[in-house]
Amino acid sequence: MKIKTVCELTGLSDRTIRYYIEEKLISPSHTENYLGRKKYSFSEHDIDALKDIAVLRKNDITVEEIRKIINDPKASRVVIDNAKIRAQDTVNAGQSKLYTLSNIDTNRLYTVSELANKLSEFSYDLEFRNKTIPQHKSKYFLSCLKNISILLIAHLPIILSLIILMIDINYYRYPNFSYNVIGLTFLSLLPSLLLLVLPKAKLKWKLCSRRILIILCIISIPISSIFSLGIVQGSETYDIRHYLDFDADCTIGRGSLFRELFPTWPHYSGSTYLYRNLPAFDYTYDVYAEWSLSNEEYAAETKRASDIMRDAAIKNTGYLNYSKIEKGDFMCLILYDGNEPFTEATANYYYLIFAYNDKTNTVRYICCDSLEDGVDQPYYLNLKW
Repeated sequence: MKIKTVCELTGLSDRTIRYYIEEKLISPSHTENYLGRKKYSFSEHDIDALKDIAVLRKNDITVEEIRKIINDPKASRVVIDNAKIRAQDTVNAGQSKLYTLSNIDTNRLYTVSELANKLSEFSYDLEFRNKTIPQHKSKYFLSCLKNISILLIAHLPIILSLIILMIDINYYRYPNFSYNVIGLTFLSLLPSLLLLVLPKAKLKWKLCSRRILIILCIISIPISSIFSLGIVQGSETYDIRHYLDFDADCTIGRGSLFRELFPTWPHYSGSTYLYRNLPAFDYTYDVYAEWSLSNEEYAAETKRASDIMRDAAIKNTGYLNYSKIEKGDFMCLILYDGNEPFTEATANYYYLIFAYNDKTNTVRYICCDSLEDGVDQPYYLNLKW
């Protein structure tokens, strides 16, 4: 098909078509005479391509941008955004001119100089005029509000989970983790993670996927928070050096009696220490320390601890029960609330025990507390007495 016919079919001039060929927007077959002039032969595909190019040019898409789309369709996103900006600039410029001309009195005659001066008086800066258009301001505000809301919805489950996890980890310095609960927590946070990476994904149903993920994020907020509570299952150590850290930094806030009974003086070799904590909706914890002392140390410590327990029993009348029980080789001084000591716990319990063994000069310090209603039994029941 000759170029003349192509001009009639597309409405483009000969010069324009040759320009598009030079810019490599189309590549029709051609022959070349001895003078170097090319004679083109256009196919139906070339005609369709020229029609498409004409439509894009009418919508202010540049030749360079068309070439980018031809080479890589992914570039169309940026091209469309740039075209929108140019179109908006054209509209804003037209509004600015209309505003200026509307302020001119058409009932009088002007010379060129007078008209130029009058127009200068009412010329508005384009950027200032754009800011005074109410509909653009409201659209921008709504767009920002929408994006901020989606961002908060996406981040809220993650933020809440991290806050809960950091509180639980900071609860004690030596936490034990439940990897099963970590997996469940990660699954509950999956919608939030997917929503954050969705803008970079190339999906056919991107808008629909985004809406579904937003709904799942809202649902996951309470679910992920509940799972996060169970990540830190307990805290346990047999290292006496860690006991010193716990004693100084324990955030449960044990009372003055607990701090007074458990020794803060330097610990002795051959000691045993256990701390166990099971925080959840209701806490359970055990603190257990044991030392073998010299004769002088043993006598001084049993007197110190016995005086503390007896004084506490008198001061706490009606609040804590007091019992003195011989258990195996140990004499146990016990302040308690709940079931009788050395029986299976069936309700909330609190046991503060000082035990001493005259045969081995061994002292034990025990504190057990639970709101689990007997679900978890106090650790001292498992000790060898």
